[in-house]
Amino acid sequence: MRLFFLSSFLVAFCFSQQDEYKIDAEECKAAGFNSETLKCSLCERLSDYHLETLMTDCLNCCIKEEEFKHNKYPIAHLEVCECNLARFPQIQAFVHKDMARQFDGKVRVKHVRGVRPQVALKDLDLKTKEVLSVEKWDTDTLIDFFNQWLE
Repeated sequence: MRLFFLSSFLVAFCFSQQDEYKIDAEECKAAGFNSETLKCSLCERLSDYHLETLMTDCLNCCIKEEEFKHNKYPIAHLEVCECNLARFPQIQAFVHKDMARQFDGKVRVKHVRGVRPQVALKDLDLKTKEVLSVEKWDTDTLIDFFNQWLE
């Protein structure tokens, strides 16, 4: 009986230690993970792609969603140049399929001459607070971003 309790204690101790164990940023980078932006919910989706072998390292590098906090903004402008739009097919699809309307006026497409695709996050006075390049983003990433960063 004592042996049972001792082994149960050791198993529980090991699992609790694993939750607290984190590897440093350099080890995460070497494993292919960015520990500054990786959300744990993404690690949990690795099994959908039969990548369970990466799960332990991923979970040791990720940020729990409640730890990952950012400002939310009332308005975002997707700034693009019509002349460059064909070079960015995912952004072009977002613009031409009018995907911005699903955000009830919170996302506006602005045609700005010579600019590469970027998102300008604005306050209620339409003052730009943050600008992010989105030229390598696909439409799903753009939609997820707007869902998370807009009020």
